[in-house]
Amino acid sequence: MSSARAIFRDVLCLIFLIAAVGSPALAQSDPLPKGNFTIVVPLTAGGPADVIARAIGQQLSKRIDRTVLIENKTGAGGNIGAAAVASAEPNGLTWLFTVDSVFTSNPHIFEKQGFDATKDIVPVTGIGRVVLLLAVNARNVPAKSWPELVEFSKTRPLNFASGGIGTPGHLAFIYLQSVSDVKGTHVPYRGAAPAVQDLISGVVEAGFVTSGALVPHVKSGVLRAIAVSSDTRVSAFPDVPTAKEAGIANFAAQFTTMMFTQANVPDEIRAYVGGHLRAIANSPQLRETLHRLSMEPYVADEEEAKSWIATERERWGKVIKAAGLPLR
Repeated sequence: MSSARAIFRDVLCLIFLIAAVGSPALAQSDPLPKGNFTIVVPLTAGGPADVIARAIGQQLSKRIDRTVLIENKTGAGGNIGAAAVASAEPNGLTWLFTVDSVFTSNPHIFEKQGFDATKDIVPVTGIGRVVLLLAVNARNVPAKSWPELVEFSKTRPLNFASGGIGTPGHLAFIYLQSVSDVKGTHVPYRGAAPAVQDLISGVVEAGFVTSGALVPHVKSGVLRAIAVSSDTRVSAFPDVPTAKEAGIANFAAQFTTMMFTQANVPDEIRAYVGGHLRAIANSPQLRETLHRLSMEPYVADEEEAKSWIATERERWGKVIKAAGLPLR
């Protein structure tokens, strides 16, 4: 009987050992200090980045067994929120979720960002790719195609809305101006949501905005889609041409959303949180959120994300210099 009990005990121990090795939660201890986890979003509440950050926060809270707070710190093309993260205690509890433009184009636009974009903060995980839609207010702009829009802008220059200086919508506009004859003036807003609202109401006539926000307004006929900024068409607007198909030569503007934290956060914390974030980015729930916003998943590890940032920083630097955009 004692031998049978010993065998049973050994088998039970083996089962628990296998379970511990196979379970990420048990295999990797939690290196985070106690306290709430904060995700800073340097863009307005209600916008695409905010929606995604809150969806991430809901899943992350369960995974790391902590309250996850979302803080919107807007202004200066995302610099204010990024600077707040850079100056936070580097204990791994404060992260930044934003579009890559804060680190790729802002260094070429702002004389001072409030932090060093090449040293203080690092990307840890890619989340999604942003596709912009070039849209016009159908009541104020009769153009139905790119050539017609160019001709109309020559008779009455367009007001192009964006979510602010250095945001994807602004970058796409200056890029468009550098490769075409379209006439227009940039109108920056404090975030994508108010820019979209004024485009819908007709206060401004055109804009590059996140395509998912415009689906119902394009379908209703309030807005007219001219082209998407990516190399391929998007599922939300299968009949809308790419920039190349529309006749806009040498133009494509694609951006990514990423999760960043301070460069001096311990490696084990970046790896621990980054692993959870990549699992969330691959989850059906987050993929559905991205799909609703007409975004595609972009799940990248730290090295891949760093490579993307470096390449895009160089590319947008050339665009901004060619456009003659003065430092702010």
